[in-house]
Amino acid sequence: MLRHTAFFRQICLAVTLISCGLQPLVFATSTATKSPYILKTVVIDPGHGGKDSGCISPWKIQEKNVTLAIGLKLAEVLKKSQYKVYLTRTTDRFISLPKRVQLANNYPPDQTLFISIHCNAHSDRRIHGIESYIFDLLPTDEHAATLAQRENAEARVDLIHFIESSLHKRGSEKFSWEAAKTAQSVLVSKLHVKNRNVNAPDGAVKRAPFRVLADTKMPAILIELGFLSNRSEHGQLTSPKRQQQIAEAVALAVKKFDQQTHPQ
Repeated sequence: MLRHTAFFRQICLAVTLISCGLQPLVFATSTATKSPYILKTVVIDPGHGGKDSGCISPWKIQEKNVTLAIGLKLAEVLKKSQYKVYLTRTTDRFISLPKRVQLANNYPPDQTLFISIHCNAHSDRRIHGIESYIFDLLPTDEHAATLAQRENAEARVDLIHFIESSLHKRGSEKFSWEAAKTAQSVLVSKLHVKNRNVNAPDGAVKRAPFRVLADTKMPAILIELGFLSNRSEHGQLTSPKRQQQIAEAVALAVKKFDQQTHPQ
């Protein structure tokens, strides 16, 4: 916990330095001319894989297998629509966080949405629900900071690099926020699960310095689809029927986000 607290304080210090000394640069970046955002491509990122198992449930289920199963189902659902769909992995193999970002950035940022799929875990098995995140240097709370540190574990994290990423992402920030807000709303409504984003400052979207979201040039979100440490959600997340329902709910969120950003 002390290590997590120290990381949280480092991030807070970095944010303070930005607001004190780099604010003009933030505005300069955010006002740059950009092409209109029209969603055509969805990059699905099933979290973890290979030697990186992700969290492991008390019943020995590995996060990497759940995220891959849901990611593959989501791809099939989205392919039935007009979107082009790509996955950062389609098998149980390790792909570094920088490589995932590199794969995503092969596609036009003004036409692409990046969705990283994960499962949560907690020492308190009673905790449950869904969370949706966007990148931000300042985590919503210490839980978000702890979660980001866990998800960033296999990659070297450079705070200076994170500061630079924060500045460069200002152009796509509003679309990331809209995508995460829509995903959270649709998932909670369709899946009848607890909304763990209600305590976010804006009541809609959580924020954390996730490495996989830091360098993506397009709007990017990370969804924690439930807690593998919770018996009920564990059963749901490992059920093929429920995985299909989750995939269909995420696909619906993508379509709603598309309609909101580019109404016909």
